Amino acid sequence: MSGPVVPLASTAQGPCEPSPGSGPLPVSAAASDPPAPSSSVPAGGREPSASGLPPAVTPQLGDHDQGGLPNCVPKVGMTFNSENEAYDFYNSYARNVGFSIRKNHANTRADGSLCSKYFLCSNEGQPVASTTQPGRKKRSSTRSDCKARLQFYISQEGIWTVQKVELDHNHYLVSPDKSHMLRSQRRLTPSYQQIVNEMRQEGITAADMQRVFRQWSRGAENVHLLKKDTQRKYLQPSYAQKLLEYLKNKQTKNPSFFYAVQLNDDGRIANFFWTDCQAIVDYACFGDVVSFDTTFETNKFEMPFAPFVGTNHHKQPILFGASLIYDESSESFNWLFQTFLMAMSGKQPATIFTDPSAEIIKSVRLVFPNSSHRLCLRHICHNAVKHLNHVICNHPEFLSDFKRRIYEERSVTFFDLKWKELVNAYNLDGNDWMNNLYAMREKWAAVYSRDSFYADMMTIQNAEGTSDALKNFRRKLCLPEFLEEYEKCITSFRQNELEADYNSRQTSPVPYVPDLPMLKTAAESYTRNLYSHFEEEFKKLFTLSCSLLSQDRTISTYKLTPLNSEEEAYVVFNSEDTTVSCSCRMYECTGMLCKHALRVLNYSNIFTFPSHYVYKRWTKYAKAGLFGCRNNSQSGNGSSMLRCACISQKMHSVALRYSMSEKALQFLESGVDKLTCEVENLLSHINLNGNGNDTGQSSGFCNGAMAESLGHSESMYSEGA
Repeated sequence: MSGPVVPLASTAQGPCEPSPGSGPLPVSAAASDPPAPSSSVPAGGREPSASGLPPAVTPQLGDHDQGGLPNCVPKVGMTFNSENEAYDFYNSYARNVGFSIRKNHANTRADGSLCSKYFLCSNEGQPVASTTQPGRKKRSSTRSDCKARLQFYISQEGIWTVQKVELDHNHYLVSPDKSHMLRSQRRLTPSYQQIVNEMRQEGITAADMQRVFRQWSRGAENVHLLKKDTQRKYLQPSYAQKLLEYLKNKQTKNPSFFYAVQLNDDGRIANFFWTDCQAIVDYACFGDVVSFDTTFETNKFEMPFAPFVGTNHHKQPILFGASLIYDESSESFNWLFQTFLMAMSGKQPATIFTDPSAEIIKSVRLVFPNSSHRLCLRHICHNAVKHLNHVICNHPEFLSDFKRRIYEERSVTFFDLKWKELVNAYNLDGNDWMNNLYAMREKWAAVYSRDSFYADMMTIQNAEGTSDALKNFRRKLCLPEFLEEYEKCITSFRQNELEADYNSRQTSPVPYVPDLPMLKTAAESYTRNLYSHFEEEFKKLFTLSCSLLSQDRTISTYKLTPLNSEEEAYVVFNSEDTTVSCSCRMYECTGMLCKHALRVLNYSNIFTFPSHYVYKRWTKYAKAGLFGCRNNSQSGNGSSMLRCACISQKMHSVALRYSMSEKALQFLESGVDKLTCEVENLLSHINLNGNGNDTGQSSGFCNGAMAESLGHSESMYSEGA
């Protein structure tokens, strides 16, 4: 600690002295003004203004800035009541002159109290010596050893007094039209910070945030955020090497680990995809619905992290695979989706949810022709914030009304009616984004989703739960942090599933009506979470009136109407085979019987749960049994790849299923060894006889590394990128 600092004795008041009780404005000392900047300084003025206006002069005493703070030139003897007031004064002066400031070292007394502190120009100090590798581009620096600063003495009572002033700068000062870009000026108020945090959690990029704030603040000069560079860049060679090493190490520890990389025409690594055996087994069981999200950013180059996410039998999010993609082009998505299909033995999901991107829509149509493609409603809400922020500013309730409309599922007619009411209420008749969104309504509106199974992934609760589970990936992460976060995330997902499995199998819920066979069967079959949802739906049947419309032998048609509501549903019931079909199509979409079907079964004195409506996907033992390959009809080299992946998947599922029994694993291992010898013997006979196309050569793809360019594919060698 340096020697004690003695405050100036003079406290004569100058022109900027506040009146009594007016607040802690600065007080001028009797000392004269500091000298003007030296002529030897190369940056004695501002840089040229973009507007062509002459440079601004140093503010005079009595002027005030936009925030109402006095634009006094700092003078020795000025006093302030706190550090924040002193900082705000100097920062206000810095904005008007055209430089950025930062806090520097402080001195303390023997009792630990602060006695002096410096506020410096941000260009103070020497550039830091570069530690980059030879050939790497050096990082730019703003340091020019500028000596401009304020030194404060802090009394025991906490009064901050200016003790020393240096106003000379040795660099160009920023012109007025750029002063809002200075780092010390980009401080967010708590309210703005809260908005920024919420937008980040929702996946809104910094560029879109700045556009919203620019409109809210009526000008870019009032925005406290800079627009980020949105240009996609390749992963740095060192990061690419680290990622390849990570993937290879995972495969070394677990040979079933699968990864693939895509090269561009220049030989650079553009895209990554990886998954493991557990994820492949999960997909075989729960891969009927997949969500593909590209709104995550993982590093300073904003290279999107795009996970394939599903939902398990506990309605918990699960990861089927992960990818890092260079750009969001149709070529990248084509490669990624095809690689994903190969890893998953060619099984296409029943429904896939994606961002509303034209490139993704095109690729899904090409690679997943048998899947129902839906647009994620959460992403549509995010886009509404971007495109309709002027409406949200004037009408904060708009977003809630908008969400109610897009999740409306009673009927197409009712949806159209409510949509028109929304458009008219907020004068959006001529809004292009709303018109284009409505034209695509069959891909996103909940009321149009009744023809596909979506496993409850369209609900607000599921979307928010998945977003919350992956929220840490919405932060800017360097690659090591990202890989660490990925490991934590996938471990957490699987631990949550294990705990839910334990609770579902070792404990039993108490049914709403304990002696009712239907509820007892549901409690014994469903997982705890699913049973809770089923019981809530069961309770709603008592709010429905049921009337018979027609009957033809064993087939009856019923009309169901809720109390105090005009909403109607129609149910067809076949008493011969106990099948029931409802116009709301809840069972077809989610795999759980709706309140309308339950009401008809109750009305028809069916009190036991029909076994054919206990959907195995939602049961406690959803993963029981082996998972087979569904695509056996293809031919050619692609068929060999898929069959290889299929066989691998079968063997891994068997090993995982019996991993807790040492005796079973020994029996399985000896059987595999015996089978391997028989296959090698078969291959030797084929090669000796020169029979056909079976040469025994590797296809270059089987749970290993694959590098594929836009026009060709080649093996990725162990040397890395």
